[in-house]
Amino acid sequence: MRQYQRDFTPDEFRARRQKLCEALGADGWILLQGAGVQMGVETFRQDNAFYYFSGVEVPHAYLLINAADAQAILFLPHEAQVGREADGEILCAENAEAVGQVTGVDQTLGVEALPGRLVRAGVLYVPFDGGQTRAVSAATLRSWSARTASDPWDGRQTRAARLVETVRRRFPRIDVRDASAAIAELRLVKSPAEIALLRRAGQLTAEGIREAMRSTRPGVMEYQLDAVMRYHYVAGGAAGCGYHAIVAGGANMWYGHYSRNDCELADGDWVLGDCAPDYHGYTSDIGRIWPVNGTYSPDQRALYGFVVEYHKTLLAGIRPGRMLSEINEEAAEVMAGVLADWRFGSPEHEEAARAMFAFRGHLSHCVGMTVHDGGLHHTRPLEPGIVFSVDPQMKVPDEKLYVRAEDTVVVTDDGIENLTSAAPLELDDVEAFMQEDGLLQTFPPV
Repeated sequence: MRQYQRDFTPDEFRARRQKLCEALGADGWILLQGAGVQMGVETFRQDNAFYYFSGVEVPHAYLLINAADAQAILFLPHEAQVGREADGEILCAENAEAVGQVTGVDQTLGVEALPGRLVRAGVLYVPFDGGQTRAVSAATLRSWSARTASDPWDGRQTRAARLVETVRRRFPRIDVRDASAAIAELRLVKSPAEIALLRRAGQLTAEGIREAMRSTRPGVMEYQLDAVMRYHYVAGGAAGCGYHAIVAGGANMWYGHYSRNDCELADGDWVLGDCAPDYHGYTSDIGRIWPVNGTYSPDQRALYGFVVEYHKTLLAGIRPGRMLSEINEEAAEVMAGVLADWRFGSPEHEEAARAMFAFRGHLSHCVGMTVHDGGLHHTRPLEPGIVFSVDPQMKVPDEKLYVRAEDTVVVTDDGIENLTSAAPLELDDVEAFMQEDGLLQTFPPV
């Protein structure tokens, strides 16, 4: 079992903790809670914020940072509290000396020592939206909390909420404050080491889509395309998917986060694929639409072709120093000229294309440890290291058509690097690529 990461240096962790202290101010302490042990025998996945500042992959760990000098104390369970039957050797308080060498923490203690250190705190910063892991972003947590609170027979809290409540009950004199915004801001700009992981995640993402395209034919089930994407992720070193796959054929494409993936693909329909791996704690994002029978119909070609042109126009406008609003406005002007000469199959399709000009969500969301990562990239000029998805979207409500093309990009010194560009985008390239044999050629439809 991997007890701590080997992708980042101790100096990088120290620098992250130092920046967090500077962002929050010298008055107080910072407490980060690691994820709890998984139910059953699921592979442990660390809380994103805890991992970002320590790299330790051990359940029920805590990190306490003195904001005055960035000194960090790691609190780990004892050997007697750790079950090793399934996972082998696990880092614990008794054998934790090595962790200082890889994470740069200043001291390691047992979890029972945490209250004795907390009692010294006057101000304590805790991420109120803690608990983000694979496929669980801040937005996901808020949605889960709202749905759970609406059930009078449930009423569960997140682990982060319970932690805040426990600290306030046991230490009523401590002023507990939210560190979530500061952590999200720090995670907005990725380091070179993070970008290397995101680059590999993007490569696996593209290869998964390529395999799904190769494996598509009438009669194939949506879940079979999900399966061939997952194959490439795991074979490429990922720990599975970074989020639940969207494999939406035909009318299912209308539902933005369709998740059942249990329908048969029909001749004449098209299919939307959107999935990415969890590679060393980082993921990606993509969206491609391809014809089930290998050839776009005239209407499909007109609709998706326009979205692809919009996509390329947005990509061309991204560079450091620009605001997303500026890029969106420029792209709308360019595409208005394209629309003048574009031929759609109906006035409704043309109107749907025109409606794209007013939409400001085409430069969609940040990507990192979760697919909807922390950070507000639309509030500031772009700078190198910001990673986000480019996802122009067209909707035809009367026909329940939802057409999109998505890539994940990182801003560079002079433009972008498209991390998922290996997945075919141009319609002719997609049709040509679908002539290749895929994994599913050896598996009959179920």
